[in-house]
This record gives sequence, structure tokens and C-alpha cells, in this order.
Amino acid sequence: MSSEQPTIICRCMDRTQEDMVNTFRFMVKVLGVEAADINNYRRFSAATTGFCQGRGCLSLTQRVYVSEMKKLGVDVSMDELRYRVRSPLQPVPLGVFAKSSIEEV
Repeated sequence: MSSEQPTIICRCMDRTQEDMVNTFRFMVKVLGVEAADINNYRRFSAATTGFCQGRGCLSLTQRVYVSEMKKLGVDVSMDELRYRVRSPLQPVPLGVFAKSSIEEV
């Protein structure tokens, strides 16, 4: 066992760099390189889907993705990555919904 601590990529979903690399390789094996886009990578890894919605891990997730794509001979830059952002863009406290009536929602 290594005394080195694993590099955490996504704190919310508890994903390490090793997890992310293994997930990438699995995704490529299942979908093929052509379908291995950043959105599928996020779905497979669950990174960027936690409480912070990617605010803490999106750039790290993108770096791992770009690095692994380059190892496969696919030239991808961080600027080229397009990912879907889904609502809510900002976290909404559940108390907001609890205080409102059905008619207001």
C-alpha cells in the first residue's frame, strides 16, 4: 500500500483521480472513442453532479478527460469542451419550497 494520499477530484461524490481514470477507460470500452464526450464522462463518473454541481470539480474533471483523450491520440483542448448545464444553476434551499403553497409553485 502506498503512503501517498489519493488525489481527490470530486469531493461531493468522493471520486479520486484513479477512479476518474478507471471510469474513463470503462466508458471508452463500453461506448467507443467516438461517443466518449465530456457529457457521457460526467454521467459515467457522477463527478460534477453532487451538491456543488461542479463548481468545485468541473475543471479537474475536464483536465482528467483531456489527458486521457490525448493518450488515445485524440487532440482535445479545454476550450473545446461543451457540457450541458441543467437547472438549477444555483442551489435552492428546500425551505423555499416548504414555505410556499401549491398555488404559488
